[in-house]
Amino acid sequence: MGQSKSLVLLAGAALSLSATAAFAQNDEVRSIVAEAMADAETRSSLLAAGDAGHDGRFFISGDGYRLNVSGIFQSRYIANFRDEDTTNNEFEPGFQIRRAKLAFSGDINKDWFFNVRGAFERGENGNFQLDYGFAGYKFANGVRLTVGQFKLPLLREELVSDSKQLAADRSVTNSAFTQDYSQGISLDYEAEAWRLSGAFSDGLGTRNTDFTNNEIYTNTGQFNNTGEADYAFTARFEYLFSGNWKMFEDFTSEKGQDFGALVGVAGHWQQSANTAAASDFDRQTGEFTVDASLEGDSWNVFGAYIGRYSQFRNAGSDTDLYDSGIVVQGGWRFAQNTEVFARYDLIIADSDRFTGGEDNFNFLTAGFNQYWAGHAAKGTLDVVWSFDDTSNLSVLPNTAIGLLGDSEENEITIRAQFQLLF
Repeated sequence: MGQSKSLVLLAGAALSLSATAAFAQNDEVRSIVAEAMADAETRSSLLAAGDAGHDGRFFISGDGYRLNVSGIFQSRYIANFRDEDTTNNEFEPGFQIRRAKLAFSGDINKDWFFNVRGAFERGENGNFQLDYGFAGYKFANGVRLTVGQFKLPLLREELVSDSKQLAADRSVTNSAFTQDYSQGISLDYEAEAWRLSGAFSDGLGTRNTDFTNNEIYTNTGQFNNTGEADYAFTARFEYLFSGNWKMFEDFTSEKGQDFGALVGVAGHWQQSANTAAASDFDRQTGEFTVDASLEGDSWNVFGAYIGRYSQFRNAGSDTDLYDSGIVVQGGWRFAQNTEVFARYDLIIADSDRFTGGEDNFNFLTAGFNQYWAGHAAKGTLDVVWSFDDTSNLSVLPNTAIGLLGDSEENEITIRAQFQLLF
């Protein structure tokens, strides 16, 4: 056979194999397309039986199931003024991403519920970590059981959402006494005019801790609780004199809103871990609060008193301390979507807590809000004035609030914030 004929036969064989492969590939493509179309039809039929959209949160629902996707974004400019010394700048300005959070919540068969939210941390790393994560069951009689990581039912200012505060951020007094997040189990009941919540947990401020992360103190000047307690119990009772529960999910009042009045009382007790460390102060902590909220046609008022008892035991000695705090704030919408507000808060530390310096700390906050789409698109401009020497106050510096602490009087912080919810 000649060379030319051999080349022709080889070319024909190659074309035949290519055609066969192409047909086989076409069959495979048709199979994949058919499967995709079938899956799409199935999903379409499922969606047709349910619903999807946005009602304040993006959602998909159907057949007793619902998934919500939401988020918070707050960008802030801060300008801080304080006395200059060898370590502090007189003027400290800059931008900050105060909050960037994503949340997934919903219901399963309408009785089971879940809520998980993650937050990007401030700072150069911007790590994403769990904010809260809990699940539970809603009983037919109005009782709700929750397990996971959540906010203990204690301070009302802390229980109101990050995105629904009156000022750009919560008060310094709230930071000093806050429950923050804890891991545990809670039982809640809500009626038309009253509700009651109780929790068994790891204690105050135990966000993302493991069960071996024991609560340890090195001195009585340490204000906040840190680490897990051996046990902790919290309970809160609220009575609604007028209005409805929804109107008290935030602190603002729209024009034309009906009158509402809410009173709350709460208590907390925890026992710290008893370790063999010579420098460890074993601590028992009891905290309580009484608060009241009033809202009317374009105006709102909120006030709270907080008390905390701490007993420290170390090397056979006992130290008893009682600290307290006051928060009073109010707002008024002089236009449909524009609001002015002011807040005064005070921390009264036990006179035996510090060896010298101030033990009373006064703060004044004032500013205004502009609502473009309710809380979903909101601008806030406010000023925080710290009257006293705060070098003894262990909760400062606090870049989240914007106060950095000052050994002299009259630290001032200006905050301009834009908020978007989705």
